[in-house]
Amino acid sequence: MNMSSSADSSLRLPWAGKNVNLNQVEKELSFLWKMAADNVRTSQNINVRTSVLNLVIYTPDTESAQHVSMLMRDLSSTHIARIIILILDRSTSISALSTWVTIRSFPIISDTMRHNFEQVTVLASATALATIMQPLLKPDLPVYLWWLGDPSNDVTLFHNLVEQSSRVIIDSASFVHPEQSLHMLSALLEASPTWALSDFNWGRITLWRTLIAQFFDVAEYKPYLAGVETIEIAHVVLPSAQRLPTSQGDVLANPLCALLLAGWLKTRLGWKLATDTTRDQHDVHTGTHTWHMIRATTDSLTRQTGPLNKTVHSTRRGTIHIHPQVSSDMQPGSLCLVRLISHVEGKRATFTINREDDPDHVSTSVELAQESRPQRTVSMAAIYKESDLLHDELEITGHDYLYEETLREMFALLD
Repeated sequence: MNMSSSADSSLRLPWAGKNVNLNQVEKELSFLWKMAADNVRTSQNINVRTSVLNLVIYTPDTESAQHVSMLMRDLSSTHIARIIILILDRSTSISALSTWVTIRSFPIISDTMRHNFEQVTVLASATALATIMQPLLKPDLPVYLWWLGDPSNDVTLFHNLVEQSSRVIIDSASFVHPEQSLHMLSALLEASPTWALSDFNWGRITLWRTLIAQFFDVAEYKPYLAGVETIEIAHVVLPSAQRLPTSQGDVLANPLCALLLAGWLKTRLGWKLATDTTRDQHDVHTGTHTWHMIRATTDSLTRQTGPLNKTVHSTRRGTIHIHPQVSSDMQPGSLCLVRLISHVEGKRATFTINREDDPDHVSTSVELAQESRPQRTVSMAAIYKESDLLHDELEITGHDYLYEETLREMFALLD
């Protein structure tokens, strides 16, 4: 494919480094590394150069690209060999592209010891981006693709970049059309089960999953696990006055965190969808879902990847209900309430995790038939930091099988 690459001085991205021709990328980076080595010889700093992985970041616009470039400052402990930021240019011709290079340098322990990695930024059309990635990669290293936005916006480009990657990272919290993108991911996973997929939203619900499991770590509450019959999960939506349409249409509710948690609970409890689905409810605009389930008896709630013992079958009924909750103080799509209601031998117990319009804390509580136990407050401040979520994903070298299992359960719920 013939592509026109030029150092276009009229297009300025100061944060991206020096504007160069595509065929000068390696030469310019070698020069920058030589400059860094000269700094070491003059005792200005000690540069740590490591080569562990390639991180390719697809961004739909220059504003998103600048944001992720600045985010890399918080990843100084992650040993990235090269970051390649791909920016979709919807205004350019098929063959035109612009390229920038720089060496990123951030302190590790103090300013005298710094971590360096290479950054290449490319602005081009979707057609060009699909073919430009492979020649820019550092050879013999795994390739992590971080895709920003809905993959359903350009299925062909997404698929082409995935085929060149070892792992794919998404953030379903940013999806404008969550269920459409989810169905597209389902089809791709079904067609190509070998590529590893992970999602920032899975990291965001880790503490919620831990808190749910901790309820039943208490010997007194453990018998109530088998008696759970109602699961209620609420996710945040903005007040109607704050919901602004995007260039892709009206903003829909994004219940994917709630759906992931529902899928995880369904697998851990060994529940199955009831054959009669006439009473189930699905409203994509509000993010409201209700499923009627067949409950199975289980002995414990596990946090491991292995399935629970499901040899005991039951015809008892259960319900999963997901609904929106209006709040202007929390991130849309985030979880704000989880409630499990259980009946065992005529005794009722309610286990609740509630944010109560507090973006940084949740309270956990247990209500038994005759009494309510003291609430516990847990900090949530750290779990939504984007750089920490990305760092954790870059530490995973293969498949996250528990996430993929839960994702398939979520696909089944929405099918």
